[in-house]
Order: sequence, then C-alpha cells, then structure tokens
Amino acid sequence: MSSSFTTGKNLVSRRHCYLLLAATTLTYLTVTMGGLVCVTESGRGCPDWPGCHGRLVPMMKIDSVIEYTHRLVAAFTSPFIMAAAFVGWRQSRDIRWVSRPPVIAVVFLFVVAGLGATAVLRGLTPFWAAVDLGLALMVLALMVVASIVAFTRYTNPTQADRLFFRGSFAKLSLWTLGAIFAVLVSGVVVDGDSIARCLGWPLSFARGVPVDLHDWLQLSRRLLAAAASILLIVLVWRAWRTQGAHKAVVRGATTVAAIFCAEIAVGVFMLARSSSLLLLGIYVALAAALWASSVALVVLTGLSYSDSSEARLSPQQANAA
Repeated sequence: MSSSFTTGKNLVSRRHCYLLLAATTLTYLTVTMGGLVCVTESGRGCPDWPGCHGRLVPMMKIDSVIEYTHRLVAAFTSPFIMAAAFVGWRQSRDIRWVSRPPVIAVVFLFVVAGLGATAVLRGLTPFWAAVDLGLALMVLALMVVASIVAFTRYTNPTQADRLFFRGSFAKLSLWTLGAIFAVLVSGVVVDGDSIARCLGWPLSFARGVPVDLHDWLQLSRRLLAAAASILLIVLVWRAWRTQGAHKAVVRGATTVAAIFCAEIAVGVFMLARSSSLLLLGIYVALAAALWASSVALVVLTGLSYSDSSEARLSPQQANAA
C-alpha cells in the first residue's frame, strides 16, 4: 500500500495513521497536564484568559507556568484533532471507527474549551467540573479508538469495520472500562477540595463512621474503586488464561496491569512518605495512561472478536452483516 493519502473511502494511509497517533498523544498530554493543574492547585495560576496576568508569557511562578503550559498544550492539540477529523472524513469516510470518532471528539473539544475558559474566569461547580473531566476523557478515548482501528486497518485492509462484544470476556472489558471512568470522574464531585478529587485512584478510606452525605459519598467512591480494581484484576487474569489466541489482547491486558500497579505503587509511596511535583506528575500521567490503555484493551478485544466472527461467516454473509 502506498504511504501517500489514498482516495478510496475504505482505505487508511500511513500518514493518516500517524496523524491520528500524534493527535492522540497530544490529547493524552493535555489530559495529563489538566490533572497536574488540579493536584498542584495551579488553577488560579493564571486568573485571566487567554493570557496570564495580562501577559503573553506568564510570570516564572510554578503555578502560572503549569496552568499556562496546560493551555498551550491544549491549544496545540486542537488543530491536530481537527485535522485528523478532516482527513478521516475525506479519505476514510466509509470506515466509521476511523472517521467518526475524531468528528465527535471535535464537538466535545469545543465544549471542553468553553468549560476551561469558564473555570478560569468564573469557576465551575463540582457537577460541571465533572462534566469537563468526563468529556476530556471521552475525547482521549475517541482518539485512541480511531488510532487503533486505523493502524489495524492499515496493516490489514480486510479487517471488518465493526467491534463485537458478545462474549463474556468482551462484556467484562466494557464493564471494567465503565467502572474506571466512574471512579476517575466521580472524585470531582465527591472529594471536595482534596487531591483525591483530581485525576487518580482513591487509595485511602475516610476514618471513622460516615456522619453525613459527603462522608457517605466518599465511602461510596472508595468502594467503587475497590470494585473496579477487582474487575480489572479479573479481566487481566482472564485475558492471560483465555485469550492466548489473541496476542494483542494479552499484550493490552498486560499493559493495563503494569500501569495500574505502577499507579498504586506511586500513590502508596506518596501516602507513606510525601508528595512532590515529580511524583504528582507521574501519578496523574499514570491515571491518564490507565484510562487510555483500558480503552485500547476494549478496542483490541472488539476487533479480535470481530475478526473471529468474520471468519465464521461466508463472504456473502460478511458483506451483508
């Protein structure tokens, strides 16, 4: 296959794949920087928008630099996502899992940008802050989906343009992804002004018996995190035990397990010792990576089951499906 852009609406070029990969990587960095802004409480480092203290270049204060860097990375990311959406719609329109996710991501992107500006100028209620984080994670998920399907379709043009989740393992992957999303987003609403509200995994339980709604919500989130952890462990164990025929799924599950263990280890270390800017940055980067890798595992599972399902169909049935 040629590395140049193709004109067929059911083909993916190498340059299109790498454009999606660049957009996905930048989206990941944007989400990570947003988490870093939260855990370092740098949200007020630049009280105006789009400048910082009325300046194009921020003052050399750590909170201002972190907040402004987040804005710059986000501003740099947006054109890549829009370019990926344009190229996908123009070059690979018939491959819905390549062309449509970036278009949806562009819509979410504008909402996230508006909420970000509002957060700086007026502040956001916990509900809208959760919406902001949830949409940011969805943008990252959409770009991960498009990137994986694009690379798969580039290396194997006969790959079916559909994701199947009919088996118990595939359904477990979806439930686990939903639980992880709920854990990551709920902290904004539940954990108030603590670091636990930011992008990351809650590691400690509130002491004493819950006495009010806020305490019960915190406890509920930690129980949800425990349930999500169990689902994740079971998912990885089942991948190793039952998905040997799907090497990509096994590798994806192993990656998720490694990232999750690393995040827990960093979190426990910060609880036992002390946190630093470096550790906080690593922690939120691992949380964003856990989300992205979990999405990737779901997509790889859907593709592998789709491929298996296609193999059981005749050519006429496959075309009619």
